[in-house]
Amino acid sequence: MSRKSIILFLLMQVMNIVFSLNTVLMKLASVAWQENGLLAFQTLAILFAAVAVLGIYAVAWQAILSRVDLAHAYLNKGTVVFWGLVWSAVVFQEEITGYNIVGSIIIFVGLIMVNYHE
Repeated sequence: MSRKSIILFLLMQVMNIVFSLNTVLMKLASVAWQENGLLAFQTLAILFAAVAVLGIYAVAWQAILSRVDLAHAYLNKGTVVFWGLVWSAVVFQEEITGYNIVGSIIIFVGLIMVNYHE
């Protein structure tokens, strides 16, 4: 693997982490909405942060797609499921079950099969 390939792979992973943080923000926004209402400053601030994260992600992802084969880029998107599990355990102290792990593996294997179906 060339140095350029490694850097692009790491950039894709960073962008996948950024994208997965949006799910955390949306769950926090949901909790803030239930506790404080939609027009509360906390709820609006979290929703604004979520939109900002998606904007940053969209611009950066387009820049990455101009340098990486589309099939490889979307294969790497499968790691968003993994990051979602990490955030649910770390941020929300949710339990990761065997079903979660098996489901994640099935998704990742499916992405591999779709991208390398030759």
